Amino acid sequence: LSKECIGVYKVPIDDRVLPYVSTPEALKRFAPDITYVPPIQAPNSIAQAWEILQTQRLAADDIQQVVQAGRLEEAGIKVLNLVPKVMSSGKVILEDSITTSSSSSSSGDGAAATLSVVQEMTRNRLESQWEMVLALWGESDVMIGQGLRGELGVSAVAQIQILKQLQEATAALDDFMATATSISSSSSNSSTPAGMVAA
Repeated sequence: LSKECIGVYKVPIDDRVLPYVSTPEALKRFAPDITYVPPIQAPNSIAQAWEILQTQRLAADDIQQVVQAGRLEEAGIKVLNLVPKVMSSGKVILEDSITTSSSSSSSGDGAAATLSVVQEMTRNRLESQWEMVLALWGESDVMIGQGLRGELGVSAVAQIQILKQLQEATAALDDFMATATSISSSSSNSSTPAGMVAA
């Protein structure tokens, strides 16, 4: 990771783009002006994904402190380190939450139908929160780059704007984590009918 990467476009890695950017040779053929950076490996388990995401949540607080101290370049490098880890672990958590939520609403009675509607709404909210996390952290990267180039005004003004952006990005991450946790806990509780105690 280098300061030249702060605030510049990063190709989002998903299944549609992967064939074009999976190797340095493929990227050079399709986009010779983009620098290849090997993607980080996805977590092996949901537990590992949660561990990574929780560690990056602590890193988000640290980034805010670094910005408050006026060390924008260091903050930018830390954001470059955080974003791919949040992306890979969050994607695993998102997919697991959607799968868990879907599998827990397979009964056909009225209570299960109501539960299914609630779970669908919760899944939609989780997906929306995930998109917000990605957008706000991407904007944070761009804004730090603008601050480093002097495009946000004097240092103190830049720090205030960047700090506000980072607080919004961190709050979005908190919301995503809380919703994913609630899906996980409600799915484990929904296997027991209402009014019954699991043995």
